[in-house]
This record gives sequence, C-alpha cells and structure tokens, in this order.
Amino acid sequence: MNDGVAPGPGTPREESTPSLPPGAPPVAPLRDVIERLRRGGIEPALGGSGLLAAFGLAERIGDWDLTCDAPADAIAACLTGLPTTRAGPGGIHFDQKVVLPSLGIECIARFTILSEHGPVRIPSVVTRHWHGLPVGSPTAWAVAYALLGRAAKSERLFAHLAATGVESEVANLLRAEPLPEALNRRLAVAAPQSARAASDLRASPSS
Repeated sequence: MNDGVAPGPGTPREESTPSLPPGAPPVAPLRDVIERLRRGGIEPALGGSGLLAAFGLAERIGDWDLTCDAPADAIAACLTGLPTTRAGPGGIHFDQKVVLPSLGIECIARFTILSEHGPVRIPSVVTRHWHGLPVGSPTAWAVAYALLGRAAKSERLFAHLAATGVESEVANLLRAEPLPEALNRRLAVAAPQSARAASDLRASPSS
C-alpha cells in the first residue's frame, strides 16, 4: 500500500468559478479547520461533493470532506477546542474520520477503502484552489467513488477526466494498490494530463 502522497501539478492557481452552490455548508468554519490543520503540519484536500462542485459536476454540497495524510489523533490534536467525534473504521471504510457534526465537516485520516483484493489507499493531493479551498484529485475520487459503489459520481468524474486527462502521478500510485482489475485497466488506458493541459486547467476560469 502506498503512502498516499502524490506531487501536485505545480502550484495550483486560485479559481473562483464555478460558484459555490446555494445551500452549501458554511465556508468560514471550513477555512478555520483548514488553517488549524496547516498550522499542525497537515495539508488537507477537499473531496466528496465539494470536489465535484469545484469541477462543475455537482449542484449540491451535503457536507465538507477533507482528506488528510495524517493519523486521526494528529488531526484531532489540531482541532482541540472544537466539538469533534470519531468514526470508523467499519465495513469497506478502512480508515478513521474526525467529524465536526455541527459544522458539517469530516476529516478523513489516510483515506483507505477495502476492495475485493485488499485495502486501497486513496492519495491526498491538492490539484487546485477554489474559493480559497484546497481541492483534491479528481482521478483519486473517481476511483474512490467506484470502490464505494457510487457509480454515478464516479462516472461523472471519469467523463471529466476523459476531457482533461488523469493526473499521471496519482494514477500510478493508485495502480500500485490492490484495485479491481477493471479499475486498474481503466487507469492504464486513460490519457494522461499533459503539462500543457495541466497549465490550461489551472488557468481556465471555466474549469
């Protein structure tokens, strides 16, 4: 199982589009949590429906999911003074979460999903900044949603990746994991994101 860390495509540019969906959980507490984690040496990455919204692939955000390449105890230590609970591991969720229920925020510690062949570590890497929020990897979350049985969200991301290309570093990390063969083949044949495409993706206000 890999260490879950992949280099991002240079320094991600700040994006202000698409707009935050109406009814999204408050952003100010999320920014506070992100800053607390950074002060503790943890770089979080936005995932879940927040990531989908950042790429224009969702019109609703149920809560904020942050992946962190750190143990749950280290995450909780950064959030001292805030009301937190713990969840997991359980079922196919092979990781722990530090949850802030009143703020609609979940911090996933070393995001890992149990596949038919063993635990799969999902890389936590920032690929862009959106409204000041560090956004994770669409390649990583396309695979994560597939493993979680969330086919519609997975296919939405794979369709996006067909146009933009996958992040090669992230795809290589994932292919080293015990993925189902169909997912491994899908990553193997996916077109990589070129350096030019990565630059265009960061610079485009419509991406």
